[in-house]
Amino acid sequence: MLRVRLPSEKGASEMSSIRLRVTVVVEHEGKVLLIREQTQRGIFYNLPGGIVEYLEAIPDAAKREVMEETGLLVEMERLIWIDDRIDQEGNGKHTVGVGVLAKLVGEETTPTPGGIVDEEIEWAGWVTLDEWKQLPNDHKTRPDQVKQVLSDPTYQPMYLGNMLSQAE
Repeated sequence: MLRVRLPSEKGASEMSSIRLRVTVVVEHEGKVLLIREQTQRGIFYNLPGGIVEYLEAIPDAAKREVMEETGLLVEMERLIWIDDRIDQEGNGKHTVGVGVLAKLVGEETTPTPGGIVDEEIEWAGWVTLDEWKQLPNDHKTRPDQVKQVLSDPTYQPMYLGNMLSQAE
C-alpha cells in the first residue's frame, strides 16, 4: 500500500493511505468477463479486479486478480483508464484505479466463480455490453467506457474522474 503524508487540519502530520486498484477488461467472442460480488452497497456485476499488492507490478496484479476471481489466465495488453475513488463522507479513503485491457491466454475460456481463491465471488461469466447495462453495477459509466475501448483501436487512456461521485 502506498503511503503519503498529508497535512492535517490541526497542523500535525498524519499518515493517510492511497490504495492502488486494478480493473481488468477481458473480451472474448463479443462478450466481456464479469463477476457478481457482494459489496457494502449490495450485489453488483463488475469487471474483475482488486487492490495491487505492495511491490506488485500492475500487469501482475491484473493477472492475479482475474485468476483469483475467475480461474482464467490473462495477460495485460494496455492501459485504458485511470480513475479516483475519493470518499465524499470525509473518512479519508482514497483509491486510485487503473483500468487495463487484457487477453485470454491458454485454452480455458469458461470462468469458475471464485476462481482459485476468492470466495466472495458468487458468479463469473461472459455477457454482452447490452446485457451488462441491464445488470446492477456500481459504476454506471463503465459499460459505455468499455464499449468505446473495444470498438476503437486508436482509443487512448483517459482520466475518468471520481467514480464514487458517479456511482449513484
